[in-house]
Amino acid sequence: MKHQYESATEPVEGYLSFRGFRTWYQVVGQKTGGVPLVLLHGGPGIPSGAFAGLMARLGSTRPVVRYDQIGCGRSDRPRDASLWKVSTFIEELSALREHLGLTEIHLLGHSWGGMLAIEYLLTRPAGIRSLTLSSSLCSTKFWVQEARLLRSAMPGHVVKSMQRFEEWYGAHAGAAAAGVAGTQPGIAPSDVAASARMMKRSLALVTSWPVQRLASLASYLPPLRRASYEIAGVAFMRRHLCRMADFPLALCEDFLARNQELYETMWGPSEFFATGVLADWDTTSRLGEIRVPTLLLSGRYDEATPAQQERLREGIPGSRWVVFEDSAHMAFLEEPDRYFETLSRFLDACENDAPMGLRSDWVLG
Repeated sequence: MKHQYESATEPVEGYLSFRGFRTWYQVVGQKTGGVPLVLLHGGPGIPSGAFAGLMARLGSTRPVVRYDQIGCGRSDRPRDASLWKVSTFIEELSALREHLGLTEIHLLGHSWGGMLAIEYLLTRPAGIRSLTLSSSLCSTKFWVQEARLLRSAMPGHVVKSMQRFEEWYGAHAGAAAAGVAGTQPGIAPSDVAASARMMKRSLALVTSWPVQRLASLASYLPPLRRASYEIAGVAFMRRHLCRMADFPLALCEDFLARNQELYETMWGPSEFFATGVLADWDTTSRLGEIRVPTLLLSGRYDEATPAQQERLREGIPGSRWVVFEDSAHMAFLEEPDRYFETLSRFLDACENDAPMGLRSDWVLG
């Protein structure tokens, strides 16, 4: 069967019908050779817009697919918390492959997308040529432990204000509140463009010492604790998510098109406070079941810390790990040239049944 993307010369966008909802996807590089690469974005509940630049470059060498997982970005946003579990997203990925006729693929998962990729590989799907785990993890509890170590290097008043919120949340708020029934439409980048520009301009102010200090003081008042927590979280983000002086507008757009209810239901209120469905998620003991060529990518300042990458490297047979020295969690934005070269070498080598093709001075394991 010939699929739409196979004959197109321009990027193709469309919607997959999934469980009665719409999942938005985009394909580039339709006329190029090579095995298609499918990109799984982070979150849960944060869309795929940050992948656009990487996708455009990779599209010169092979078809590349990105999609906004159900519940965020341009995809439909059902208000049904029972959907927010790993099995939903495994099923969605399988449905997308079938819809696009992707019999063979490379798979790249970033952060939460890497968790999804691992879970998907453990179902033993056919046709997976390689796996790339970009700034990802294999254990939620270990991630939280490492994230709190990173947080401990922040000013004491910031750490205490965050702890104040977490104690309050655990005692009074619990999991994210259930939303109103129904389905909301997706959010395109153009829908949040003005707000995203404003957010980008405000980052320097929000992370300044006076604002951070005021936010810490505000945390003493229960109604202001979440706002204080989120302001402190921006300072953590600038250290360990993306350190670029010119903060990417695409990240602001993705943040504004996120689904916070989905994120809190599956993960929790923040990167270092997991209270949701994934709180006890741990695939460490099953990593040995992954039997495809695997590349691990992470940044020197990444919240996906070296200790976490070591666990992945030790657990996945034959895996290799590359660190980006000038990056945090978003190496494909922070060091795009080296990221593109590293990933391209790896994918090409996998297709040619050759060694991984990585420069020896890059690989740590």
